[in-house]
Amino acid sequence: MDNQILMVMGGARSGKSEFAEKLMARTRGARKGYVATSQVLDDEMKYRVMVHQQRRPAAWRTFEVMHEAGPAMAEILDGADAVLFDCITMYVSNLLMDHMDCRRVETLGVSDLETLRSVLQNDLDQMFSVISSHQGKEIIFVSDELGMGIVPGNAMSRVYRDLVGLANQYIAARAEKVYLSVAGITIDLKRSEVHL
Repeated sequence: MDNQILMVMGGARSGKSEFAEKLMARTRGARKGYVATSQVLDDEMKYRVMVHQQRRPAAWRTFEVMHEAGPAMAEILDGADAVLFDCITMYVSNLLMDHMDCRRVETLGVSDLETLRSVLQNDLDQMFSVISSHQGKEIIFVSDELGMGIVPGNAMSRVYRDLVGLANQYIAARAEKVYLSVAGITIDLKRSEVHL
């Protein structure tokens, strides 16, 4: 049986994680895994993580993936039949911080963006290669849609927005369904997809 890949996107506080958790609860797999990507660096993030933990059933196995999801995906899929990856946005943030010298953020150039794009592409390729080597898995990716606001005022934020957008496109192209949550209302984007 082929894998089923789903993606849930939206802005902050759009209801995307809650919708993804409901999708996860309906998956067939008995062994459910949750990929947590947030690093707890302050009280606000500590609170956000606590809220997510309280919503999840205790039976869901948590996998913490702060860096390079590609190598971690084999262990995750060996330990779970259904996986909720929450979220791509934090995963890209971690990757960006791993590969940037924050002292020179304002001097980011095209070569920096190309290097980061290559690092992200390689990790996504590795992750999806591992996914394709497994059968019968259900994987739900959650991500923020960052490209609908104004152009960010600093180079780091623009690079981050671009990388998240690239990751979102990569995953959406491979997903059977892509959902968009806005104000707690979720629609199926691929049902309305236009092909040229």
